[in-house]
Amino acid sequence: MIAALAHLPRAARLRVVLDTLAVGAPAVLAGGVAAWRLAGPLGTLAVGAAGLAALAWTSWRRTQRFDRSWLTAALDAQAPGLEDSSDLLFAPPETLTGLAALQQARLRERLKEASALDLRPAWSTRAIAASVGSSALVIAAAALWPAPDETGRGQGAATPAPLAAPHLTGARLRIIPPAYTGQRPFEQSSLDVRAPAGSQVAWSLGFLPQPEAASLTLPGEAALPLRRDGGRWTGARTFERSALYRIEAPGLARQRLHRLEMIPDAPPVVRMVTPTAALSFVEPGQTRWTPVFEARDDYGVAATATLKITVTKGEGENITTTERTQTVTGQGDARLKRFPVSLDLAREGLARGGDLIVQLTVRDSRQPAAQTVEGPSVILRWPNDPPPVDGLEGMARKILPVYFRSQRQIIIDAEALLARKSRISADTFMDSANGLGEDQAQLRLRYGQFMGEEAEGGGGGVGLALPTSDAPALDLPTNDGPAAPPAKAEAHDDHDHGPGDGHDHGGESDGSPLGDMDKLLAQFGHAHDTGDAATLFSPSTRATLAQALDAMWDSERALRQGEVKAALPHANRALVLLKTAQQATRIYLARTPPKLPPIDLSRRMSGKRDGIVAGRLAPLVRDPADSPAVAAWRALGQTGAAAAPNLEALTRWVAANAGRLPDALSLSAAIDTVRNEPQCQDCRRKLRALLWTALERPTPGVQRRAPVDPRGRRYLDALR
Repeated sequence: MIAALAHLPRAARLRVVLDTLAVGAPAVLAGGVAAWRLAGPLGTLAVGAAGLAALAWTSWRRTQRFDRSWLTAALDAQAPGLEDSSDLLFAPPETLTGLAALQQARLRERLKEASALDLRPAWSTRAIAASVGSSALVIAAAALWPAPDETGRGQGAATPAPLAAPHLTGARLRIIPPAYTGQRPFEQSSLDVRAPAGSQVAWSLGFLPQPEAASLTLPGEAALPLRRDGGRWTGARTFERSALYRIEAPGLARQRLHRLEMIPDAPPVVRMVTPTAALSFVEPGQTRWTPVFEARDDYGVAATATLKITVTKGEGENITTTERTQTVTGQGDARLKRFPVSLDLAREGLARGGDLIVQLTVRDSRQPAAQTVEGPSVILRWPNDPPPVDGLEGMARKILPVYFRSQRQIIIDAEALLARKSRISADTFMDSANGLGEDQAQLRLRYGQFMGEEAEGGGGGVGLALPTSDAPALDLPTNDGPAAPPAKAEAHDDHDHGPGDGHDHGGESDGSPLGDMDKLLAQFGHAHDTGDAATLFSPSTRATLAQALDAMWDSERALRQGEVKAALPHANRALVLLKTAQQATRIYLARTPPKLPPIDLSRRMSGKRDGIVAGRLAPLVRDPADSPAVAAWRALGQTGAAAAPNLEALTRWVAANAGRLPDALSLSAAIDTVRNEPQCQDCRRKLRALLWTALERPTPGVQRRAPVDPRGRRYLDALR
């Protein structure tokens, strides 16, 4: 389009838009005023939004006709100088030839006359006047129309018109969380609230028609009366714990319960960052200790914390402790802070054999009373020097438990060595076999101590210590694994050991280091079997162990010679013999003598059965604590007159078990809804589903086998 003529369509479109607004705006305003009078702010917003949308769509539709065709026709009609050739103004010059090109050039010289034209459509004067007039009448009528609560109160009214029942037209809730949470106030239209504990909840409710009074009823708490502020009813309260509430007003239909769920402020959580273990030891040359604690809270941790420092000195019953506290400043975000501590061991007074114990106590930012939590205790220990040892034992020899390979492990390692024989050298194979032979020797000597054998390279046998009266059992190692170190017998090699030397030698011995085993068993316990093949002290068991030791010796000899394959049969035989001996060496010692009731000989052969307890166990009786809930759940699943649940008993059950129920608020609200709307099937199903999640799972019981039917009886008879 030619630039000199571009303003003509724009001016025409603007005139049409303004004309549409002049006609429609008064009508939209009148509709909004009437809606405000009848339906309140929500009705005004709805009518206003709909009216503005209709005006926008109408304006757009009316401006669509102002295109190039309209401009060409308007120029031809109102500009005679263009000689009905306005369409040539919009044609590209290179496409025209001859007279058409000459005519276009003449028309371009007359553009000034065309651009000065006013092509805007005329105002819709009659429509605007009608719209303004009718809108004014509607606004005046809405202003003079009596309010709903004033209807029928006019002067001289004989019989006042009945009032319509009020109903809730809108709600606006403003929740203000506590300042220490750092959360901003927010608003919502939902009547169910979820906010931090200690939040203030403010209600702004609209009713139509206006009731005489309104309040919020909270079961178990004082009601919150609402006050009227213009056309709204307002009220506010601060809540520390969750609750349910209902909106009530004279004539208002009974409302359902709504939730006020208050999220409790969780206490802070303290953990140890370094060191990672609760007990650590002083390193050589260490002079300082720097533990680091970390505290986390949902709203914020206090900037400072208290560190409790305890130092212990001494040993045994002569231990003394000193305690002190110091303030530690945290670093990091408000919700996650780290508290590094640097302690000088010398200044704290930590000495050898003492402990340095630290514990951090943190607080959160809750107001008015902060929550305090004590963190884990961390110990730094400075161990004592090892006691001095005389003689050869004083050589640098650490005292550690002695571990032995089990017989089964020797077999497994021997088989693995055979499997990789082809992949290793002969020297490596021989060294590994010799190592297995050494392990076999250690295990043979270990079991040989139970037989009173002398250890290789030492003098004197090592016997097995007798069990004490409070020991439950005395067994050979039953796990075929690391055996416990044997109890040492007293050694008296420095003088002759015989009768009259002041030692208790017991009775006659059978030659073994353990003496007369029958007398020992009679004195300390009783065996659960008889014969020689039962216990460690029997000759049969000693013979079994002797065979196992012989097999171990054969296995050791073959392993030391590098004949691993030849050693496996002997090792397997030793394992079988060891298991046989282990399973036969159970000796149980009674902690206390049995106290059996005396036998009443006067009742023998009399046939009297008085006072005899039945052999059958009493049937498992379920705790009736969930009986109201179970009965209500069953009733809710039925239909008809017999399906009415006992809601009062169910309410008491919920109140008594609120602490363990997953969602007591929802359950209470569902009970109230079913009580008020007994015909609502969806409400009954919802309550039944909530009860199912709240019921405790029954204790599983043993199911009796079903009785045999005639067909099964014939089958059993045929088997006989």
